[in-house]
Amino acid sequence: MSIRHGIAPRRRRALKGFGRIRPDAPLCVLTIIIPVTVSLVFFSLAQALVEPAFPIRVSRNGRYFEDRNGNPFLIHGDTAWSLAVQLNWDDAAHYLDRRKSQGFNSVLVNLIERKFSKSPPKNAAGEPPFLVPGDFSTPNEAYFGVVDTLIEAAGRRNMLVFLTPAYLGWRGGEEGWFRELQTAGPGTLKEYGRYVGRRYKSLTNIVWVVGGDFTPPLPYRWVVDALADGIREGGGIQLMTAHCGQESPANVFGNRRWLDFSNVYSYAGDLYRVTLTEYRRTPAKPFVMLESAYEGEHDSKPERIRRQAYWSILTGAAGHFYGNNPVWNFDSPVKVFPADLGWKEALESRGATDMTQFWKLFRTLKWNDLVPDTAHRFLVAGYGRTGTTQYATAAITTDGRLAVIYSSSRGTGELTLNLKRISRPVRGHWYDPTNGRAVPAPALSAGSTDRVALPFPGKNHSGDEDWVLVLSAENRP
Repeated sequence: MSIRHGIAPRRRRALKGFGRIRPDAPLCVLTIIIPVTVSLVFFSLAQALVEPAFPIRVSRNGRYFEDRNGNPFLIHGDTAWSLAVQLNWDDAAHYLDRRKSQGFNSVLVNLIERKFSKSPPKNAAGEPPFLVPGDFSTPNEAYFGVVDTLIEAAGRRNMLVFLTPAYLGWRGGEEGWFRELQTAGPGTLKEYGRYVGRRYKSLTNIVWVVGGDFTPPLPYRWVVDALADGIREGGGIQLMTAHCGQESPANVFGNRRWLDFSNVYSYAGDLYRVTLTEYRRTPAKPFVMLESAYEGEHDSKPERIRRQAYWSILTGAAGHFYGNNPVWNFDSPVKVFPADLGWKEALESRGATDMTQFWKLFRTLKWNDLVPDTAHRFLVAGYGRTGTTQYATAAITTDGRLAVIYSSSRGTGELTLNLKRISRPVRGHWYDPTNGRAVPAPALSAGSTDRVALPFPGKNHSGDEDWVLVLSAENRP
């Protein structure tokens, strides 16, 4: 079967239920606060504030992403699965503006929603994605026109949209489209892929995420391949990855030409072990921590949300996605976990505030030059025990001019560093991951000491005991 509806010219237009599209929708500017009392290996301030030039691409060494001008691009994402269907325009613009102001530069969105909205699969305007329910050969222009507007709005805010064209669903069940995709068959599915590939080929702020929360059994992996191949044939040449069932897409689709980068999807308490496994793969490919525990689900405490982010970057990830319930479903009446707050209130959660501090720190560091200290040659003691949550992750640049450690004093009372691994003279500070406050560490450059033990500065602003230690070679005139 073939797609029966072409692509209408994109234009700003009034859409029922989605409100009037405002060409002057506000763009929020992130304010970077840099402590002036410490010496760090920063990007220049001008570089730190430069907005990215899309599209992004894989760096030459295969470890991270960079924008069109070659500037390193750290994925700092928020999970917004139901954004395209659950919100009208004013609410969608509010969401994008607020997350932009908090430092997020990427959002993870379902192109078509199967379950988590007021009237799935219809959007807030009452438009279904297909003119014939479940028939992928009958895309509805009115529905996809709304998505056009949403992606373009994110682009004006310099935000990437990680777009899942047909979410498979947990265990291939009712949350996703896996059953309908099997019924559609490879020909229709590939043509649907061509349709969305053609439609969005000119939008440079898209990253494709095929699959969705499920690894199809071997006889049915054509479902993912047909969709990915169709997108490519339709002109969708943007970067692409796959979202599998809590396993690496490099294990499942590693030999596919369409797989540009990998990701981690794991709820493991020792997430750093999973991310390090991904980092050690050869040949090297960038990977992002795409999904782990969400704030507001699985009794996730704020410290766990912070651990996931810092552990990921310090074990080699090129980015990280944060998730919050009810933000990801935007108060959908269908819930996986109950929520005490509405989604607008939840935008201001402890986890979101902490992720802003995470962004403020790494945005100004040469994070892309950091190499995980897996052999503990730099952090030689006090890193805790592998397999537990009280484990310190450390990374250091090959020239020894920057080192970053994330740890909690609950694991050990102090961190012991081998200063032979870092350039001298060196200065350092403890960074509070809950409010961005910098606490100077003791002088590290005196004498010929090769090892130094640094005690933790106590509890952080939120009352927890996790801190980030940042060491850098002093800048000399």
